[in-house]
Amino acid sequence: MKTFKLNYKLLLTLLLGAMLVFFTACSDEDANANQDNASNDNGAADNADGDNGSEALSGEVEFMTISLRPAFDDYLDGLKEAFEAEHPDVTVTINDVPYDQVEQIILTSASSGNLPDVMNLNKDFVKKIASMGALVNMDEAAADVKDTFFEGIWETGEIDGSVYALPWYTTTNGLIYNPDILAEAGFDAPPKTYEEAWEMSKVIYEKTGAYGEVIQPEMHILMPKNGISILNEDSTAAAFNIPETVELWTDYKSYYEDGLFPIDVLLKQTEMTELYAQEKVAWWATGPQLFRYIKDLSPEVYEKSLGGAPLEGKAGVQAANPMNIAVSAKSKSKDAAVAFAKFVTNAENQLEFAKEASVLPPVIDAANDEFFSQGEDSEDATERGRYYAAQALHDAMNMSLDVSNVTEINQAIEDAFVKVILEDLPVEDALAEAEATVNGLLQ
Repeated sequence: MKTFKLNYKLLLTLLLGAMLVFFTACSDEDANANQDNASNDNGAADNADGDNGSEALSGEVEFMTISLRPAFDDYLDGLKEAFEAEHPDVTVTINDVPYDQVEQIILTSASSGNLPDVMNLNKDFVKKIASMGALVNMDEAAADVKDTFFEGIWETGEIDGSVYALPWYTTTNGLIYNPDILAEAGFDAPPKTYEEAWEMSKVIYEKTGAYGEVIQPEMHILMPKNGISILNEDSTAAAFNIPETVELWTDYKSYYEDGLFPIDVLLKQTEMTELYAQEKVAWWATGPQLFRYIKDLSPEVYEKSLGGAPLEGKAGVQAANPMNIAVSAKSKSKDAAVAFAKFVTNAENQLEFAKEASVLPPVIDAANDEFFSQGEDSEDATERGRYYAAQALHDAMNMSLDVSNVTEINQAIEDAFVKVILEDLPVEDALAEAEATVNGLLQ
């Protein structure tokens, strides 16, 4: 297959998926999946590669993807051809949907009871469709492959205690850092934790004038990484107005008063890519697939840069934003559909797609492949960052909120934090204000 650079729409889909922007109103379909015990579906759950044991598979399978054509035509067509070669009585049709049409298509299909057999969905879609009883229970249908996935990412498709989707491609962070700035400040390695990052940031700022850690508009990630839940377990009320958040925000306020980070990034007036390319910041935590922007802006800075592990918070977890593969409970070819879903998400096919699309595979064997491990000692920032990002999958989980108005909720928290920084609003008052706003949004 041909190798492609990261497709812009795919990257946008992933980033929006992390923020749950474009998924802000999807469809609803299925909670009766518990009734669809796929373990009885002619053995469709018997093999991770989609084999059906002693009974041959047959039927037509429609596979809906999101914004993957034409960039990944060869890969998708290769999946279809390989599966059909193994199962001659199965015909796979791939229907790629532009991301701006997903909501309408899924909602219409869900209401008519005519969903595609196999679907590329994010967690918000999975939740809404599963709540209508329209998805196959993968804890049952794919029990044999559960342990091949990273535990935290497998749970992405969990709704009310059962998993209704198999994890497909995902992303998580690595760290790109400037060894020259670190050396000038007396350091020979980047920080490993946020606590260490802020300690180093003070020294870096005093000795070089550059910033170390910079707070970006991602409080919805920083808080969970530090053990603070945004919402309660059933997503019906705010849960972040607690002493731990008061302490965290108070610390951030003191770092700002000490001049340790600029406000421009938080206000989205300056991009981290620009600061890093201009050597105004010592490191940048982001997906390794984005390191190339530094190379575009300043090849000289990129060449001296190295990749490292993402910073660890008090909770010891990393953020991932996986896409998923789900199967319609009303599929007329359910056995074949389940087998195809497992085929798409097996280690071999996940690894191949990771190579082509610059994403990460949520399957353990694929993430441990030499393609990633060879980057451990690489002098190229992207290759090394890719290794560390793959390693971060061991501790990764989806931190996206299970609500349709996630964007408004995240923004309410960001707005409250900005008031603490710019308007000197007491942290306790800001959190109370954000809590009231979020609870109002959840009504």
